[in-house]
Formats: sequence, structure tokens, C-alpha cells
Amino acid sequence: MYKLKQQKEYKILAYEYPKILMQIPDLIRIIYVTNYFTQLRKWYIIPVWKKHLKDANLNAVVMDFGAGEAQYIVPFCRKNPSKTFYAIDNKPSNINFCKSFKITNLKTELIDIEKDKTRIQADLGISVGVIQYLENDELGLTNIYESLKPGAKFLLYQPINGKILLPIYSYVFNRFEQYESINSRKRIYTEIELIEKVKRAGFILERKSYSYAFWGRLSHETLNTCLIIMISGGIHLKLLGTVVLVFMIPLIILFMILDILSKKTDGNAILLELYKN
Repeated sequence: MYKLKQQKEYKILAYEYPKILMQIPDLIRIIYVTNYFTQLRKWYIIPVWKKHLKDANLNAVVMDFGAGEAQYIVPFCRKNPSKTFYAIDNKPSNINFCKSFKITNLKTELIDIEKDKTRIQADLGISVGVIQYLENDELGLTNIYESLKPGAKFLLYQPINGKILLPIYSYVFNRFEQYESINSRKRIYTEIELIEKVKRAGFILERKSYSYAFWGRLSHETLNTCLIIMISGGIHLKLLGTVVLVFMIPLIILFMILDILSKKTDGNAILLELYKN
């Protein structure tokens, strides 16, 4: 029984999807919407991503490197019917999930970007929170660079610094299984280190912006403290986490709004707008 419980927790934390999503993939849109209201990073990424999609040429090839559940491309496929979107991922389950949508301008490639580059070069690319899980991140960045056409834009969103505000979050994070431990995060970047690596890969930095400053960290740590104990804790902790989360949701959203409104010169994440010369 305990082993079965661990397997279920692993699947949730590893973002493995229930079978019903393979049969009715459009149900994932509920998760997309939920993520939008609970993941502060989407508030920063989506407006910038929409602008780049709008500015891309009419028949652009658009790639999401490490697409996962494809939340940064599927919602835009039907709105941009002349563009071709590619979900690039190293998990067959993610590739099969993207195929199950049966969207005509959504293509897939099963690729480990640490080992290979894509067959077709893209006009526009995005990668959200992926490279910290790569053993050889510099090779991964180089392969992404070589998968893009000259002049192509690339949006890279990456957690940095790893500063923690709340002692309870630090305890829960280290005590229980959570996304980073399940997926074997290899490193936490500093801003300087990350920018040096993208430049060594050949990218030119056009613009950068920060997220998850004080209020953003507070929202993230409050939310994830509850979620981690709901998923990985015992039954009493699951109930406690659920009750606390219900009462904290309004505050979490308020903290997210305050982070958006605040002026930031640093943060726990950075959005790099890059291009290939």
C-alpha cells in the first residue's frame, strides 16, 4: 500500500498524466487555467510570449524546448493557424500526450537536447525552467542555439538564486519529496552564471526582467508548502494542507499581484529575451 502511495506521489510530482487526459486531452486546459492563477511565472511569461508570437513572421516555426504538457504552445496553435508549433521533449509520455491533441499545426520531436538538436530550425523558441535539470546544461543551450535560424528570437525563463524566506517552507522542502527532488535538479544558477552560459552558447541578450522578489517568494513558498504536504504528507497533513490552502488562496493571489506591481532589480527568477545573430 505504501509503495503504491509513493508511486502515485511520484507520478503527480513528475507531471505524468492520468489516462483520461490521453483520451480527452482538451481537459488539460483546466490545468492550464489553474496554473495561470497559481503560477506567478505565467503572469510574467505569457504577455512577453504573446508579443513575440505576434511579431514572428506569418509562417514562423515555433519551438518549445522541454515542452512538458505544452502549456506555452497548445493555447496558441488555433489562434496562429499559419504558424507551425513544435513540442520538443525527451519523455515519450509528453510527446504522446501532445500528439493526442491532433492539432494540425502542432508537431512533436522526441529529443534529448543534451545529445541532439532538432531536424528543422525555428524562427522563435521558448524554454521555461528546463536547463537546471540538464547534466550538461551548456551543451543543451548550444543544441537549442543550433536548432534556431539566424535572427531567431529565444525566450528563456529560469529560476535563479534560490533564496528562501519562510523557515517552514525550508523544512517542508527538505523533509518531503517535491518536484525538484523527484526531477533531480542539478544546480541553482546565479544571474551572472546563467547569462555567461547563454552568451557562450552564442546568444545575444536583448532584454531581461526579474520575478519572484519578496512578494513573489512569499506567494510561492506559501502555496508550495501547502501543496507539498498535500501530496507527500500523511493523511492528517494532507487535510491540514488542504484547509490552510483554501484560506490562504486570496492572500497568495494578493502577494502575486504585489510582486507584479513592485519594482525589481533582482528576484528568484529571470526572463531572458535572446536572439541568434
